[in-house]
Amino acid sequence: MSSLDLSQDAALRWPASLPEPEALGFGLYMAPFAVSATHEAGEGWSKPEVLPRAALGLELASGALQYGLSAFEGAKAYRAPDGTLHLFRPREHIARLRRSAARLCLPDVDEAAVMKMLQRAVEVHRDWVPPAGRGALYLRPTLFACEEGLGLRAASRHRLVVLASPASNPLCAPKRLWAERELIRAADGGLGAAKTAANYAASLFGAQRARQRGFDDALWLDAREHRYLGEAGAANLFVALDDRVLTPALDGSILAGITRDSVIALLREAGHRVEETFISLDDLQGWQQSARLRDVFGVGTAVRLFPVAEITWGEAGVRPPPAALSAWLAHRLAEVQEGVSADWPQWRLAC
Repeated sequence: MSSLDLSQDAALRWPASLPEPEALGFGLYMAPFAVSATHEAGEGWSKPEVLPRAALGLELASGALQYGLSAFEGAKAYRAPDGTLHLFRPREHIARLRRSAARLCLPDVDEAAVMKMLQRAVEVHRDWVPPAGRGALYLRPTLFACEEGLGLRAASRHRLVVLASPASNPLCAPKRLWAERELIRAADGGLGAAKTAANYAASLFGAQRARQRGFDDALWLDAREHRYLGEAGAANLFVALDDRVLTPALDGSILAGITRDSVIALLREAGHRVEETFISLDDLQGWQQSARLRDVFGVGTAVRLFPVAEITWGEAGVRPPPAALSAWLAHRLAEVQEGVSADWPQWRLAC
């Protein structure tokens, strides 16, 4: 580690220029330091160090910038009511980072080493973690090729950087979704199940088209028939019926969300029957017509949980009724994530 003096560096304290936690939004304010390690082919990983973000530099001819050779994660650190700090489900985030790295021919990372880097990022920026119940410190571990050269190849030099950004608690406002039946976000055998830069870049045009139509985001469908539900923007989707809760199956084109997995566990704990299956637009319409549709909501690390007020495709669509399930679930998820509830202690790692 670097010899950064945590007691003397004023940049580590909550700056007066930052707004109140409720006005932070998401990803708008970057903490000043990053935890960084470098991987050289044949040598392995260097010792992590804490560096000013501005000192990291940018290689314009790198594989990350030229060919999208970049995988990342998004985890959160919370301040519990007793003032202690913890990470939420970091092991699962690291495991997914390793899967994404393998898909892009990036070097593997060691779970224990990355865990220490995450904890170090929280330690360095502990005063940047919002007060209990008022937000979180969002952490962005990013693994990317930084070797200079324009040839398309697996790089021999990579960097893993943990960035930090204080964020508000999500508003959980209802969203209106446009089902995108022309563009696709991911196809079978593609990058849909990997958390990569290219995966998210591919979603922007569809989201823009949805907003031009007056909707909040795009609902992605399968690449073959354009009828089966995928992700809601960058969130995993759930559909609640009168007798069970459904979520699209992980078919290789959908990201295996950590919040998705948490929600499935919390629903089952509460006695709900949860099924991972294929859900079509026709299914949604039929369930609404038969009065079986109870709730639709999206979940993710950044957004936590939001109800879906409308899904439209062409001249058709559904408008799920306001439901108590998503409201209860948003509260239940928050109290577990933030350490208000002592349940699921295995999901929280002290910093």
